[in-house]
Amino acid sequence: MSFASSDGNDLGIYIVVLPVTAFKDPAWDSIGDELWPIIAKSLNTSRLAHQGHVAPTGTRDSTLEILVRDNGCVNHCENGILYSFNATKYMFSWGNLSEKLRMARLDCTDEVIVDLFSGIGYFVLTFLVRAKAKLIYACEWNPHAVEALKYNLQANSVSDRCIVLEGDNRITAPKVCSRELPIESVLVSFLQVRIAGLLLLRALRIEGRMLHMHGNVKDSGEGLWTDHISKSISEIAISDGHCWEVTVEHVERVKWYAPHIHHLVADVKFRQIKK
Repeated sequence: MSFASSDGNDLGIYIVVLPVTAFKDPAWDSIGDELWPIIAKSLNTSRLAHQGHVAPTGTRDSTLEILVRDNGCVNHCENGILYSFNATKYMFSWGNLSEKLRMARLDCTDEVIVDLFSGIGYFVLTFLVRAKAKLIYACEWNPHAVEALKYNLQANSVSDRCIVLEGDNRITAPKVCSRELPIESVLVSFLQVRIAGLLLLRALRIEGRMLHMHGNVKDSGEGLWTDHISKSISEIAISDGHCWEVTVEHVERVKWYAPHIHHLVADVKFRQIKK
């Protein structure tokens, strides 16, 4: 695996990342000072790193270790969008490219969007740069991701159309609801189905609004997952005084997250039922 760099050195254009399963024996560390530069030279790069497991924290920090040189800052260009981040502090989600391309094809010219889990701007930038969204509220609580997100908004010349809500979205997101904004869609980019945490459902008051909900689901459980989404959102709406017809219009199979587990995105629409 390699990440593009912005350091201007031809040999240093990439960080080559050794897989987490490589050189696991502690014996390699004892000769690392001599070994790692040799491996880097053989791979025609001046920056070498060792991939680590994603930290089991709420902020899902990177544990990537730089073996040669000490600069983990990288640039990655995808679909005409520049993503910059420090690979030692935050991971990059490679597998969601097809979903980002799908969102890029939407026409969001007059839409206000909320992304509850923005990261470094994976979907925020897609909606702003490619789908031409009017405004996005970007919620993120990892300080390293927030730093990269703000930089990426500037680098892609779209910072004037994004409001970054830094901190726990359980605190920051309700403030958006209280502003009575005409929010067209909510992007729920989290890896588990936690319907009770959909803090912005109240903002989706106008017919035709959309919720894009991500989840990891066993390949035999897709129907149960979509049924659970519809039922749970309907119950939340009723508890908030609304009577909605909730429809899962489409399920996108984005990638395999693990054997027999699909990463899915459900496109959910709401329609007010007239009493």
